Amino acid sequence: MLGIKAKMIGEQNAREQRRAEVRSPGFYPARMALLGLGIAISVGTVLLMLPIARSGAPMWPGNVPVAVVGPSIYGGAPLSVALFTATSATCVTGLIVVDTATYWSTFGHAVIAILIEIGGVGAMTFAALLAVYVAHRLSLSQRLVVAQITGALTMSDMRGFVRRIVRMAIIVQAFFAIPLVIDFYLRSKSLGEALQWGVFFSVSAFNNAGFSLETDSLIPFATDPFIILPISMLIVIGGLGFPVLAEIVHAFKTRKKRPWSWSLNARLVIHGTIGLILTGWLLIALLEWGNLSQAGHYTGADKLLITLFSAISPRTAGFNSMDIASQSDVTWLVTDILMFIGAGPAGTAGGVKVTTVLVLVFLVLTEIRAGQAVQLFGSRIGRSTQRAAITVLMISFSLVVSATAIIMLLTPWGMDPILYEVISALSTVGLTTGITPQLPIAAQLIICMLMFFGRVGPVAVATVLTIRPDTKLYELPKERPIIG
Repeated sequence: MLGIKAKMIGEQNAREQRRAEVRSPGFYPARMALLGLGIAISVGTVLLMLPIARSGAPMWPGNVPVAVVGPSIYGGAPLSVALFTATSATCVTGLIVVDTATYWSTFGHAVIAILIEIGGVGAMTFAALLAVYVAHRLSLSQRLVVAQITGALTMSDMRGFVRRIVRMAIIVQAFFAIPLVIDFYLRSKSLGEALQWGVFFSVSAFNNAGFSLETDSLIPFATDPFIILPISMLIVIGGLGFPVLAEIVHAFKTRKKRPWSWSLNARLVIHGTIGLILTGWLLIALLEWGNLSQAGHYTGADKLLITLFSAISPRTAGFNSMDIASQSDVTWLVTDILMFIGAGPAGTAGGVKVTTVLVLVFLVLTEIRAGQAVQLFGSRIGRSTQRAAITVLMISFSLVVSATAIIMLLTPWGMDPILYEVISALSTVGLTTGITPQLPIAAQLIICMLMFFGRVGPVAVATVLTIRPDTKLYELPKERPIIG
């Protein structure tokens, strides 16, 4: 009787602890992320509705029809346009219903850039702080690993921790803005315009946002390596995630440059990033080489640069240096896969993350080989991590299927362009086949919700799966159904 009573008391205490965590608004990470992005989107929507945010130009050159709803303030942007743009900027996606280059004024461009920084660097900061928050519930050895990766072990280290993230982001964006400003200035732009364009593109690229001050994105600069390469490097650096960037900087400071001595997370992200870029580059080059030959007088080097950027941008920046509508269906499929995977965790990119996919790939290989444990680079992957990876993948897959089906019912387009649009929104990419401005309001709202979940959802899911206490003091009998 005493043993049963002790178990009941233990279960009751565990339940009370869990309720206290759920009720705590100050430190519950998922709630903080939802609240922060929600406030940013709301304020951004109001600012973009102001008349000063509009340039007075039509929504699109050529007057492409755009579905709008809601009031406008004395000639400012309609509510639906401002809300969609603010959501896309804050969620660092890049999907647009109006032409960013011509529709918005300099003030509007500044608001968009600030929202991008909040959604990119802000979310990167939050995701990295989550690691420190979760460290309270880990063993000493695990907490030391978190401290090695993030540079912070306790909540009191947060202020310096946030400063390091912001300082790193500013340095990287400022460094790569310099060649962009110079190149734009040499393209006969005034110094003020060159500064505006260089800073805007640097902010948009590092945060994997994909917003462009050129109507045709980067197509006019497709063969200019002094624009394409800095933007490509910004996309990759932002997509690595702060934990990996911090570890790389720490490795160079301490002269610990041997990759095999780095954390498992860093090795997974770096190997996965290189592998996906090279594989995507090869596939897109094979599929689009002939298409590029017909599209213009490109040299072999030009084609290599264009196809390389077409493999980098889907993870998950949203710039394009070639016409997406003219690409083959197979190229769209390759791009869909790259967008869905995304880049590294705790960074500015979206997607289910390369670490998630690699864990699942090795899980499948382990099952095929009848192995007992999933092993990566000499480390064993715990079952909780495997379950978290499966959960993130299945939730994302379910959202893609559901949203694609609903939008197909609402619009006249087929599955290919809508699937492309849905994955681009959920993975916060921003690439489009050109149908975004013509979507009805209901479909635009679905895209907005996908962008919001794509930015907050993975962090929220990771939070729930990581910090929830294990309250069960018993196990049910094991039984295995027939699989396959």
